[in-house]
This record gives sequence, structure tokens and C-alpha cells, in this order.
Amino acid sequence: MATSLKQAVHNLHKNLECPVCLSLFKEPKILTCSHTFCKGCLEKLLESHRKLLCPTCREETSVPGGDLSRLHSNITVRSLVEDVETQGQVCTNSNQENASLQIKWNKCRKHPYYDEECFCLNCNTYVCCKCGLLEHANNAHTILEAGEHETEQKNHVEKLASKADAKIRNVEKHYTFVEDQRKRVHNVQERLNDEIDASFEESVEKLKERKTVLKHEVGHKLGKLKTSLGYVEKSVRKQTDQIKMVRDLVKNGLNFPLQKEALTSHKAMCQQLEELLNQVGPDEELPRRTAEEGERIGFRSHGLVGLRLGQLTNKKSK
Repeated sequence: MATSLKQAVHNLHKNLECPVCLSLFKEPKILTCSHTFCKGCLEKLLESHRKLLCPTCREETSVPGGDLSRLHSNITVRSLVEDVETQGQVCTNSNQENASLQIKWNKCRKHPYYDEECFCLNCNTYVCCKCGLLEHANNAHTILEAGEHETEQKNHVEKLASKADAKIRNVEKHYTFVEDQRKRVHNVQERLNDEIDASFEESVEKLKERKTVLKHEVGHKLGKLKTSLGYVEKSVRKQTDQIKMVRDLVKNGLNFPLQKEALTSHKAMCQQLEELLNQVGPDEELPRRTAEEGERIGFRSHGLVGLRLGQLTNKKSK
């Protein structure tokens, strides 16, 4: 049986060797491609290549911040490695136990010719059969054969270990379940963020379109008023230039002796200047009314009423 156990441990040992260091996996980590390697081996690969490429298939695995601790651990492989190491230790211990069994039991200190082949449950100690009968049994203690006691202890430990293994499997299963639920929540977060971004971009485009429309209306309405005032400016400037020109001709005419024809022409210019001066003055109210009309055009912001983007809702449970 010992040979069969050693062979089984050897075969399993070969299947649990890291392809990089050819030793049993230490802190086995799973890559994106599902291949498993020692954490230490992956750290050396990442340090030398500055990116994590699978030594088996060359597929790259993203390592945020270079922290390999974020990679998922291969819990199954880790448990098998621990089992193999334990079984190997059991094989070693079994040889030691076989040697110790040859020694059998210790000699009783009170009765050196008797072995301590019995066990007192009340005192939790090994005793020889003579001590058991003369001392412990007289005190109504429960006495068992040492071999029977050790068998019961072994069965008890095996039951506890079996329960522990079952508990570990349940806890690891629950861990995987919790991890899946966390991923579900993460996916919802990513989807909602994308929807909010899309709604924001849509609102920005609508705002830009509305801004263009409003500025076009402002340019159309106030542009007409500006054009009207521009015409008035040109008319006033033309009238001023005309008066200046005739005034200068009239003044310059005095610098020369006026003959009959020149006198007649100068007189006509003087008359023209008087006519210009007697013209009705510019309408000062028109520009003011035009400007006031422009000032009556205002802008009222709608605030954030139409810019709420959206809101979070709770869906009804199915």
C-alpha cells in the first residue's frame, strides 16, 4: 500500500509542476488564456519583458500597475499541491511510525516489567494493565486498549479532516459565487456610465444647435437695426461734408477780387450755404428709438430645466 501511495503521489507531482521552474506550483496564478504559473515565475517574466506574455501560448495578460496579486489564484491547483505535499509527508511519517511500532509501548515506571498497553480516558494517559486494574478501574475509570484508543483517535481526526475539506469546498464555491455577483454589479456600473455619457453628448449637441439658432435670431433682428442706423450715419456724414465744402468755397472766394461772373457765382454759393443751413436738422429721436428697440430684445435662460440628462431608476423585480 505504501508503494502504491508513493506512485500516486509521484504521478500527481509531475502534473502539478510549473512549466517555467519545473517545481511544484507556488502561489499559482491564472492568466487570461487559462494557463497557470507560479507567481514568482510570472514576476520574473514581467520584469524582463515589461509585459506579461504566456510562456505556453504567448497571449498577453493585462496586469494593472504591475501587481500580480490582482490575478486570480488557481485555488484547485493550490489545494492539490498542498495535498501532494501532505501525502509526501505522510509517506515519510509512515516509515517513522513503522519503526516506532517495533518499539511498542513505553515501560511503566511503577511496574517496569509491564508495558503501557492501556489508556485511561478519565486521566487521558497511557497506563500498564496492572495500574489500570489496581488504580484506575477501582476508581471507576474507563480503560481501553492503547491500540483501540489510537484507532478511535485516528477515525475522529479523519472525520474532522473530511468535514474540513467539505467546508473548504463550500467556502470556495461561495467565494466564486460572490465574485460572479461582484462582476455583475461592475458590468451594470459600466453600462450606466456609458448611457450617461451618451445622454450627455446628445444634450451637448442639442445645446450647440440651440445656441446657433439663438445667435442667428440675434444677428437677424439687431442686424436690421444696425443697418438702419448705418444709413442714418451716412446721411448725417454726407450732410456735414456738403456744408463744409460749400463753406470753404464761400470763405475762399473772399481771397480774390470778385468780378461780375465770379461775384454772381459767389453769391450763388452763399445762397446754397444758407439753404443747407436752413435744412431741417437730423431726427435725433430716430436713432434713440432704434437703439431702444434693440435694447428691448433680451435673453431669458431656461436654467437647468432641460439639462437634467436623466435619472437613475429602480426596475421592478421579476
